[in-house]
Amino acid sequence: MDDDDGSGMTNGVRDGIAEPTHLGDERNALLGFLQRQRDLVAWKVGGADDDVLRSVSTPTGLTLHGLVRHLEHVERSWIRDVFAGQRDLVYAWTDDDPDGELHVPADVTMAQLLADYAAESAACDAVIAAVPSLDEVSATRSVCLRWILLHLIEETARHLGHLDLLRENADATTGEQPPRVD
Repeated sequence: MDDDDGSGMTNGVRDGIAEPTHLGDERNALLGFLQRQRDLVAWKVGGADDDVLRSVSTPTGLTLHGLVRHLEHVERSWIRDVFAGQRDLVYAWTDDDPDGELHVPADVTMAQLLADYAAESAACDAVIAAVPSLDEVSATRSVCLRWILLHLIEETARHLGHLDLLRENADATTGEQPPRVD
């Protein structure tokens, strides 16, 4: 993502968080909003002690670590599997454990999960960049790329809310975005 030139025509980055285009085209706006949500996920859980992050969960077992791995798997599933039709992709879920990606072993650090999420996002971005139109229909379902991108923005934002609450319960860290550094 380019640094914002002040015109509002390009997606920019401020304090490590994407700032979606204010005046650009639909593709750039959608990709900017998706990247913003990804960046906020990384900011929300990055730099904290793993033991502190693991100290909280919901009554159903939802954890900060599990949510980040879930988001990685969701992007892989929707972009590379459903949209592009790529095969032999690896997931942590199974028939016996359909929520397997949410069950992260204790030796997997948040730093590793964030690196995996960033790598998956980059792989998905490469698929998206090769598609000329948001109207292109996926290889495996009757949905277009536009719908998938909107769904990923929705999914990531929804789970960012879960991350907000869990992080606050873990160590009282709150905030919608990093404080601005001007």
